[in-house]
Amino acid sequence: FRNALVSSTARRLRRWMKFQGDLTRKRWLEPDRDPNGPITLFDFSNPMDAMDAVLVDETAKKGGWRISDDSVIGGASKANLQLIATLEDYRKYFRLEQNKHLGVSEDGHKGLQYDLKELEEILLAAQSRKNSQPQTQQQQQKDEEDASDNDDSDDNRKDHVSAEVDEFTPFVRWHGHIDTTVPENSKVNRSGFCAIRSPDFAFRGVDLDGRYNGLEVTCRSDGRHYALRLQVETMIPGDIFQCSLSIPPTIQPDENFDESLHPGRFDSSVFLFRHFFVTAGGKMRARQRELDTTIRIQNVGLTLMDGMSGDFQFDLVRIRAVNFNETGIHGEH
Repeated sequence: FRNALVSSTARRLRRWMKFQGDLTRKRWLEPDRDPNGPITLFDFSNPMDAMDAVLVDETAKKGGWRISDDSVIGGASKANLQLIATLEDYRKYFRLEQNKHLGVSEDGHKGLQYDLKELEEILLAAQSRKNSQPQTQQQQQKDEEDASDNDDSDDNRKDHVSAEVDEFTPFVRWHGHIDTTVPENSKVNRSGFCAIRSPDFAFRGVDLDGRYNGLEVTCRSDGRHYALRLQVETMIPGDIFQCSLSIPPTIQPDENFDESLHPGRFDSSVFLFRHFFVTAGGKMRARQRELDTTIRIQNVGLTLMDGMSGDFQFDLVRIRAVNFNETGIHGEH
């Protein structure tokens, strides 16, 4: 089983089979089947998705997430993608990054290193603990009311942070530096971009069968102007559908929490398919066509090309297909 899980081809097949199985259950067996409730595309608390993040590469050889930047045109932008699976790992990574900025080297710091089998065991154990200790809605509401009653207390703010620490959410941190300087003697007239892309789904992608109208992205943003990109099955090679992912910084400068102890909260935003536009070669096509709900998603990605030099940081937890209306996400309780 573990050998199969490590195989990139096996992971693609397992991911496709899991999605199709979930979609079938939502379509025929669950109470929210018309319209369907949320269905997960990628979630880094899942061992399979976490392994794909560990196997990040600039090519498709490892079968994991792919990372790219403007070095292909001689540019100087550079980025990394790092899985952070536990709170202990986050604190270690934070310390390593701080030391790197201070010029203190620790064994040629290359980020956190994971053994795939150990990573699987860690995440499965975390899922088991979460499932064995369900919290009722009444208890959750009571906890929120208690926290609200004492909101002005510094001690209670610390308690709130401690609660978040106990419920650490695995995520990937995509971070780096954008340099918009155009290389000398270059044939291009602009530079400065970084991008990440998910592994491809097997069998030409996953078919949403017209049952969803958008994507929900759970993330932590630094406030820069990113783009959410979708590669779907299409008769026109090279077409990519994009949507602006521009949300305020998740963590505001005046918020009172210690980043060295915990990364903070995440936000979720929904992007409707009808708001996506079609691009080719990074430019908007003159003739547009609507991205309807009867799509077959091959992969999902993020791009940063906002024309501003400087550092960036984007933390991604999960991506789900959802049905969104005036009352919110259908099927959420």
